[in-house]
Amino acid sequence: MASASKKIFWLKLRTLIFGHPLETQSAESHKIGVFGGIPVFGSDVISSQGYAPDAILYVLILAGTAGYAASMKVTGAIVLLLASILMLYRRTIQKYAQGGGSYTVANAYLGEKAGLLAGASLSIDYILTVAVSVSSAVENLTGIFRWLEPTPHKVLADCIIIIFMTVVNLRGLKESAKLFAIPVYMYIISIFSLVGFGLIKYLIYGITPMPYSHTIIAANTQSLTLFLFLKAMAAGTTALTGTEAVSNGVTAFKAPAQKRAIHTLFILGSIVAVGLIGLVFLASKYHLVPSDDNTIINQLGLLIFGKTIMYYILMAGIGIILVIAANTPFVGLPILLSLMARDGYAPRYFKNLGDRLVYSAGIWTLSIIGILLIVVFDGDTHSMLPLYAIGVFISFSLTGFGLAKHCIETRPKGYYKDLIIFLFGGLISFLVFIIFLITKFMEGAWLVAIIIPLLMFFFHVVSKVYKREITLIKPTKEDIETFNKEIARIANRRSNVELSEYRSKIVIPVFDLNRIVLKALQYGYELTPLISAVHIASDKERTEKLQRHWKQNNIQIDLDIVDSPYRATVHDLLGYLDTLEKDPNFTTVTLVIPEFVPPKIWQNFLHNQTGQLMKLLLLLHKNILVTSVPYHTPEEE
Repeated sequence: MASASKKIFWLKLRTLIFGHPLETQSAESHKIGVFGGIPVFGSDVISSQGYAPDAILYVLILAGTAGYAASMKVTGAIVLLLASILMLYRRTIQKYAQGGGSYTVANAYLGEKAGLLAGASLSIDYILTVAVSVSSAVENLTGIFRWLEPTPHKVLADCIIIIFMTVVNLRGLKESAKLFAIPVYMYIISIFSLVGFGLIKYLIYGITPMPYSHTIIAANTQSLTLFLFLKAMAAGTTALTGTEAVSNGVTAFKAPAQKRAIHTLFILGSIVAVGLIGLVFLASKYHLVPSDDNTIINQLGLLIFGKTIMYYILMAGIGIILVIAANTPFVGLPILLSLMARDGYAPRYFKNLGDRLVYSAGIWTLSIIGILLIVVFDGDTHSMLPLYAIGVFISFSLTGFGLAKHCIETRPKGYYKDLIIFLFGGLISFLVFIIFLITKFMEGAWLVAIIIPLLMFFFHVVSKVYKREITLIKPTKEDIETFNKEIARIANRRSNVELSEYRSKIVIPVFDLNRIVLKALQYGYELTPLISAVHIASDKERTEKLQRHWKQNNIQIDLDIVDSPYRATVHDLLGYLDTLEKDPNFTTVTLVIPEFVPPKIWQNFLHNQTGQLMKLLLLLHKNILVTSVPYHTPEEE
């Protein structure tokens, strides 16, 4: 009784934290529309416009008044690049309803290596976005909450925020959209109000440049070279990070998903363009000088709003949006990893939907790595910033070049216009990447230049292992014929024995028809004719494929299909076994687990170890026995 009460308590606690499990067939109703897509996919790119003006002016004030005069030209170039990137991802969304963005385009048109480069670059960018956004938010709060100033306290606060974001995203897309909608829209309104009131004030009263800026301007007498202009543009393109998220997550939108995703993409692009142009224009007219403890937005807020309620709403919005910016990777990275897992480049468990119809393994992975980064870098934003935004421009350029190549090969009507847009986006993004790499190399960008190839190598190795395994376990026509002959021979041997003579039931869980399963089925059938192959139907397509193969190969063993609406494979198999255990016709029930034994120990990491979990959970069952039928590769044997 106590055990049952304890179980109910933990079940209630789990439901309270993560919510009730959702049925697979209800997936469409738990997707999001444009209104929900803006906070879910746009928090990163919207927050980026907040610090992009600082990044631009940090570089341009080295040229004095000429730098302020050139700030709008730099901003114009960034907005032009943004327009080109929007067109790139618009076409990507139109062509690929399953999402994947840069990874899918690069893999399809530029080859496997380019696809892995895009996947690795985006993965790094997503992970760094979480760490940088959270640490930046906490650093901005240290002025209000002095308790956060010591490094251990700051690191603890960062980790708590990441855990909070993890729990919110594990509860599902709709939950995160509802929770983050109000602060995100509040921030958008406050930025637009700041720009709007600032422009009205400029047009009616004019603007007097800040007096303290003259001394700083006089001290900076560098000439405005092309390199300085490009460096400022590269710095300002941090406003574009996160633009690719919508193209990765097309499947998260309600039908028509592609149409809603495109609308969301262009609304976000418009918000960023208007905000960036307005903020840089006002900052250049006031001759504002950015600093670590007094950002451009803070200075404009004081000048335009004064210390009114609007100023405090703006500041609160900035603090919250920096935290929420970490939400975009929690949606984008799990979807990206699920697509790479389907293609065989990431461990297979990344493609499994969790209880709340989200890719739980990807969310937990992002959370753990984000926390590790925070701990390693002591939550210091400036230590991580040089690593940030490099990956995203690799993916931008690969998307541009991939679509341009496809355009040249297919040559649709009026393709010249598209080709110019794709090449412009690809070339400028590649140029920005080179500038970032050169200017930030010694500050830490060298680390990204090492990590991305290592991650590509990891994806390649995973793919190689899976392809080899598929080749080794795929049954040939001879394998099926041999198996069917053995089953027929055993059945013939038992022809004179009554079925009621047997009291021991054997259950074999089956995911696919392969050599491993055939070996387990033959082993089980040799022991007793009371044998069932059981498939937990958590994926409709997979179930239909298995049934088709079972029938085509004339497998003479019953295949039981157990419906799994909540994708709880282990739970539903245990329920099936519990029913058999209570059946008086059976003295024992034996679960025979077909188990692939990888040739190398580390390769166990690429498998989800469900068999080991089943053995552990069935230890306390008196009448259920568990045995494994290991399958070793032919080379090992």
